[in-house]
Amino acid sequence: MTNVVVEDLSEVKKKVVFEVPRERYSEVLESEFKELKKTVQLKGFRQGKVPLNIVKTLFKDKVMADTSRKLIEETFKPALDEKNITPVSVINIEPQPMEGDAPFTYTAEIEVPPPIDLKDYTGLKVTRHVRTASDQDVQDRLKQMQERYAKLSPIPEDRGVKVGDHLLVDITAESDGRPVKELTVADYHLEVGRNLYIPNFDANLEGMTPGETKHITLDLSEDFPRKELAGKTVAFDVILKEAKERILPTLDDDFAKDMGGHETLAELEESIRADVAELKRNMTEAELEKQVVDALVEMHSFEVPQSLVEEEIDATLERSKERLLALGVPRNRLPAPTAAQRDQAKTSAERNVKAALILNAIAEKEKISVSEEDLEAEIRRRAKLFGVSEDYYRDLLAEGDSMGKLRVELRNRKVIDFIVDRGEVTEREAPPEEA
Repeated sequence: MTNVVVEDLSEVKKKVVFEVPRERYSEVLESEFKELKKTVQLKGFRQGKVPLNIVKTLFKDKVMADTSRKLIEETFKPALDEKNITPVSVINIEPQPMEGDAPFTYTAEIEVPPPIDLKDYTGLKVTRHVRTASDQDVQDRLKQMQERYAKLSPIPEDRGVKVGDHLLVDITAESDGRPVKELTVADYHLEVGRNLYIPNFDANLEGMTPGETKHITLDLSEDFPRKELAGKTVAFDVILKEAKERILPTLDDDFAKDMGGHETLAELEESIRADVAELKRNMTEAELEKQVVDALVEMHSFEVPQSLVEEEIDATLERSKERLLALGVPRNRLPAPTAAQRDQAKTSAERNVKAALILNAIAEKEKISVSEEDLEAEIRRRAKLFGVSEDYYRDLLAEGDSMGKLRVELRNRKVIDFIVDRGEVTEREAPPEEA
């Protein structure tokens, strides 16, 4: 029987002293020595035949350390369960030196969920901004699809280069009679007007025709990114090897068919309208959720376990890293997070942890849970949204704790809906800039 003494260090920190009877310690210690004896190999002895007293002399420290670890694993969770203590993190565990016939003692410092005195969360005042899918929204989306499926074709012979054209050029650069290697390129792809080569360069290419060579002189700005070139005059010789224009597909029934699943342009427009309407509904619901969570966080004051805050900071920085990877930044070029970045993320992380703890407390009080049917319906919805099979998406969720996180997300959504249903909701048209 493990004896446990709990000392509160704060709302979320506890110091716990565990005492394991000496008899149990001696029993495990002897068993560990005997197990080790079976495998020990020493010169002059066959494996398993080293006398036990020699094993105890040579391997005392190792076996005592192994015994401590085994007893901690054996007693830690059951002893805390008896005290109805569920740690969110274990800060440290420190075994105490064995003395005489004293019991085996170890001390743990742990963090636990804070006690939350729930305030009245019914009757919260929130605003639902109504958004609708307009004709302009549909046309904007169609325009984006046109742009995405545009094709490049050589520019007409009777005109020169203009903004929006795609060029293939060779550029040599020199300053003060010396080559500028940093600005000399071959077979360089350039979209006129974006000025990605250097600022204010592209306008000089307008009017050129394929095969033409042009000499350009520019004074680089004092804040030019390459300090050794800042403020200098640079001469460029540009050879235009190729010039193409973007040809947009015609918006007609054939275009709709090419997009898949639609026979006419009208059908495609209705599908786009439905997608935009769903997107705007989600935007409105996310706005409502933020209002509710902000109000809950504001009305509750309690200490937050710092281990959960650190985990949330880690997750935030990981999401930032994944976004950079998605943009094409090589993994080996990603900088390690700095202390300043962690400090910057801390306020938001504390807010997110606090919100999660409050929503969990409300879910427990109101007995709000997620059924298997709820979970399966969401899996079906997401699989359809991402264009994958349900089994494939379910396998993705099985990796790590994604299924558990989805369940928590659905439960929190139910809690938010529960509070909104019992709140004072004012409906208004969304401001034009937010529609």
